[in-house]
Amino acid sequence: MAAFLDVINSLSLQWVSWSVAQLAALCSHLGMFFVLVGILFLLQKWVLVLANNMLSGRLIYISAWIGTPVHELSHALCCVLFGHKIQRIVLFNPDRRGTLGYVTHCYDNRQLWKVLGNFLIGIAPLFGGLGCIYLLTLLLLKDSDTLLLIIQSTLLNDLYSLHWHSLLALSGDLFFFFKNAYLASPYHVVTWAYLCAAISLHLSPSKEDLKGAWSGLLIFLFFYLIGQGGYQYLGGEWDSGLTGGLNLLSTLSVIGIIFASLLLLCLLVYRMTWQLFKGLSPFKH
Repeated sequence: MAAFLDVINSLSLQWVSWSVAQLAALCSHLGMFFVLVGILFLLQKWVLVLANNMLSGRLIYISAWIGTPVHELSHALCCVLFGHKIQRIVLFNPDRRGTLGYVTHCYDNRQLWKVLGNFLIGIAPLFGGLGCIYLLTLLLLKDSDTLLLIIQSTLLNDLYSLHWHSLLALSGDLFFFFKNAYLASPYHVVTWAYLCAAISLHLSPSKEDLKGAWSGLLIFLFFYLIGQGGYQYLGGEWDSGLTGGLNLLSTLSVIGIIFASLLLLCLLVYRMTWQLFKGLSPFKH
C-alpha cells in the first residue's frame, strides 16, 4: 500500500511539474501579444477620453457605428458557438450612460463547455476585431503580404529590445509602402485605413465583458493542458501552430496601434489648436 501511495505521489508531482511548465510556456508565447494588446488598450482609452470631450461626445460615433457592431457580433458569434442563448442583441444604440451596444445571454452553468464559453465570449471582440482587420487587409490592399512582412520582420523578431532605430526603420518602410499603395489605388487605401481605424478603437473587451470571462478561464486552462498533453503524446508540435497564430495576431495588433496612435496625435493637435485659437480670439470675454 505504501509503495502504491509513493507511485501516486510521484505521478502527481510529475503532473504538477509538467502542468506548471506548460502554463509557463503558454505565458511566454502570449507575452508579446499581451504587451501589444496592453499598448493598444491604453491608446484606445486615451483616444476615447479625448473624443468624449469634443462635440459633446458625439465625435466617437464616427468610428463607433462600425466598430461597435463588430464588437457585439463577435460576442454573439461566440454565444452561438458555445450554446449560450442570446436574449437580446443591440449592435449600435448609444444612450446617456455611454453604452454603445450590448449582448445579453444566458446558459446552463452545469455544462463545462458553456462555462468555458464565458471566457471566450468575453474576449471575443479582440479576436473578432483583429480578424476583420486581417480580412480587410487581404481584400483592400493588393500587396498585403508585404505590409505584414514589414511589421513582423521589424518588430516581432525582437519586441523586448526595441530601440529608436527599429521604430524609425519601421516608420520609413511603412511610409513608402503606404505611399506606393495610395498612388496605385487611393480609394482602397483610404477605405482600408478608415475601416481598420474604426474597428481598432472598439475591439478591446469592456469591464463588463471581462467580469463574465473569469469564470471560464480555469476551464480554458484545463482544456489547454489536455490538448497539449494529447499533442505531445501523438508526437505533434502544438507550439509551432500556436506561435504562428500569435505572431499573426500580434502583427494585426501593431496595425491597430498605428491607427490608434495616429488618431490620438490628430486629436491632441486639434485640441491644442482649438485652445490656442480660443486664447487668441479677440471675441473672447
